[in-house]
This record gives sequence, C-alpha cells and structure tokens, in this order.
Amino acid sequence: MSSIQDSLNDLRRADGVKACMLVTNDGLVVAESMGNKFRDDIVAGLASYLSMTTNKALTEAGLAHFDTFTLHAAHGKSVLVDLGEAFLVVLLDQFADLEQSRGEIQGTAQRLRRSAKMSR
Repeated sequence: MSSIQDSLNDLRRADGVKACMLVTNDGLVVAESMGNKFRDDIVAGLASYLSMTTNKALTEAGLAHFDTFTLHAAHGKSVLVDLGEAFLVVLLDQFADLEQSRGEIQGTAQRLRRSAKMSR
C-alpha cells in the first residue's frame, strides 16, 4: 500500500495539483493525498457518479468507456483516469497547465496499475 500512497503524494507535489486519490468503481477510497481542504468521501462520491454516468452515456452511444475524463469548472479542473478496477482522481487549480500535468498524471496512473496489479 505504501507505493500507492507514495505515488499519490508525489503527484500532489506537482505544479497545479491540489489533491488526488485512488477510488474503487463504487466510490470507496483506497488511498488519498487530499489535505484538509477537501472531504475525501464527497470527492470520491462525486467522482464515482461522474465515472458511472459518463461510462453509461458512452456505452449507450456505442463508444465503450472512457480512459481519461477531464472536467473544467470555474475554480479548477478534475481529471479521472480509468485503471480498470478503480480510477485515479486528480483535482487541479484553475490556472494549472493541463498539458503539463497530463504527463505526470499518466505516469502516476501507470505506477498505480503496476502497484495494485490493476490491468485493463
């Protein structure tokens, strides 16, 4: 479990990243690096809902499921990365360079897949 936590802590130190967590498909928090500003249960529930509804809409449109889902909001961005049995949730500040962050996020997703032996 420590390699999962280490990966999340490393990602949280990246420019623009405010919080990150690993969440099961049904919304249970596996590990998190959130700080005191966010409630992990609220973020996990919202991320799980977004993941389920987005995948349902994509499936109904004949597009299978998402690999990476990015949500732009007024005060920040959220990125969800499908890991198979779980997904990585990353919260970014509104000024974060998404292209710069994408490499760090995908690298963390790969490490989490290896650490948790999650494969697609």
